[in-house]
Amino acid sequence: PSVVSLHSINIRESNPSLVESAMEARRELISNLADVDEVMEDLYLHAEMEEEGAADPAATNSMYQSCPVLSNISTRQIQSSLRRTTLSRKVMPTLCGAALRGVGVEPVLDCVAEYLPCPLDRLPPQLQLLGNSQHGKKQQQKQREEAKNNNSITLGHPLHPSTLAYVFKVLHMKGRGGSGDGRVAFARVYSGTLKARDSVRVISPTSLNGGNGDSDNANDKNKKRKFPVSKIGGMLELSGGRFDNLPEGSCKSGDVCALVGLKGVVTGDTLLLTSAAAASENTPNDNKDTKDKSAKNKRAAKGNKKKSNNNSVHQKQYANGVHLAGLASPRPVLTLRVESSSSAEQSRLSAALALLTVEDPSLVVEETPTATLISGLGELHVEIVLDRLRREHGLEVRTGAPRVTYRETVVLEDFEEEGVETDGMVEYDRAVGGVKLQGAVRLRLSRPRAVSGDPPGHELCISPEDPIVTLSPEACEYFNLDPKNASEDSEHKHPPALRALLSGARGSLKRGRLGPHPLANLECHILEVESGLAPSDASFAGAMRAAAANAVTSLLESLVNEGRMVVLEPKMNVEISVPTEKVGDVLSDLTGRRGTVDDVAMTEEGGGIGGSHVKSMVRAEVPLIEILGYANSLRSLTGGEGAFSAEYKGHAPQDGL
Repeated sequence: PSVVSLHSINIRESNPSLVESAMEARRELISNLADVDEVMEDLYLHAEMEEEGAADPAATNSMYQSCPVLSNISTRQIQSSLRRTTLSRKVMPTLCGAALRGVGVEPVLDCVAEYLPCPLDRLPPQLQLLGNSQHGKKQQQKQREEAKNNNSITLGHPLHPSTLAYVFKVLHMKGRGGSGDGRVAFARVYSGTLKARDSVRVISPTSLNGGNGDSDNANDKNKKRKFPVSKIGGMLELSGGRFDNLPEGSCKSGDVCALVGLKGVVTGDTLLLTSAAAASENTPNDNKDTKDKSAKNKRAAKGNKKKSNNNSVHQKQYANGVHLAGLASPRPVLTLRVESSSSAEQSRLSAALALLTVEDPSLVVEETPTATLISGLGELHVEIVLDRLRREHGLEVRTGAPRVTYRETVVLEDFEEEGVETDGMVEYDRAVGGVKLQGAVRLRLSRPRAVSGDPPGHELCISPEDPIVTLSPEACEYFNLDPKNASEDSEHKHPPALRALLSGARGSLKRGRLGPHPLANLECHILEVESGLAPSDASFAGAMRAAAANAVTSLLESLVNEGRMVVLEPKMNVEISVPTEKVGDVLSDLTGRRGTVDDVAMTEEGGGIGGSHVKSMVRAEVPLIEILGYANSLRSLTGGEGAFSAEYKGHAPQDGL
């Protein structure tokens, strides 16, 4: 873009109104920056003091030179102030442009480089050590405190020598990837250097957590686990839409690269070099040689020893294994049944869906002997998946009616901070198949700690989380278990009867009482357990499972009778662009769909070309079930001129039915 100086006499004479508007905008920008930046505030106040004693700017030939606020504060000082305030998140620079017409693209790229933080401006990424979870958390906190207070170079810092990379995207490009299915992994290198033909360890947080999103699960198994090692087959040059091979390519810290030949890598994986293990093994020998230095070099050896010990710690951590947090995918809210056009294409459909789930972690595929179900974040998400099956894989599939994911929960009042309990011990005493099952359980249902401070009313809209089951010290004592070892990450060490007790409670919480919907956002706290059977009885574990399930069911049924259980349905934030004269029709239609209108941005008359095609923006919150197929309805309401976008907001109690 062409930049014109305000000092130019020709510009001031040919277009004085433009110059005046530009100077007023520049002065307003400086004034706004002075409100949030102390350095700019000092410059601005000093310039204003000079301006008060200056002559009338209108009487001079150069308004720019006679105004101290404009002439004394340079462009570089304004840019420095913008960068400081942007990094501190006090301002958000906004630029205008049109990518379709190529207008304003260069200024956006320049501002990205000028104002946004570089890797050196941020703390290193948060790392999780493999092995003991508590040790990993302490080491993780220590690492961040050192990086914040002492500016020390830790693993993940751009200047750290050890290589740490994160796979943020996976695509399948036929003829490009070397893993057989064309898999190309896009990775960001946080520290070190990644080269073609390097061997890397692939650590997947999903496999560490057992696929349940619990970052502390199965740590004891991970401590001795050997992670897959893959060799980078090559790198691709990222240049617009071209992907050229780089046989001797390398990627340094702060850069992104496209890697081929990595089998089994998925989005969110962490890549570590395997050569670090050998370096960590040689470090103790180096320390021993350092100790044997002569007395003449003792002082130098002491400094080298300290440095070597620090390197040894980092190399040991690296060799044992670390991983980044990975990618947390939101839970799907819409499920669709798909069928291949013929039984011969069913295997192709399964293979295609497997590739799509690797590229898109938010897509969930469930295959049963009778049906294939795909679940996504909304109607548009599922439509894109079906379109990719047709375009990229040549598969024509039949679909069933979409099914919305509902949940159930318990409404708790303000005074019920501790939740609701069963009426004493709930006893279960039956004979099943000639085997006596007897046990009694007392438990409590409450809000999880994460949402305990939220209002309990029906207006709450949150993301649903699976129920959790906890044990009281009395329940732990009944099974001779130390309460300190009652966490979920050590559940595999529990006695079989205790695992059966927890399993029975969780299983009952998966079945709601208002419909076939699982419960959400609840904590089930088991307070007391009793049984007339001896722990050595073969039926003791089954009795514990049945007693826990019976106690949960009894409490839920009593809450249903009191009208204290509600169904949660997914709500969507909807933005609708509609002709101004059709706003009334759209608002009436949204009301009929149980929608809540948040905002209507009306365009003034005459805003369009020739006063026509004037559009307004409607923002509303609508249940997902009500906007399935909404594109066709909106098209008929607005004569084909309306458009909308929908984004998942959360689950909220179902109302208006």
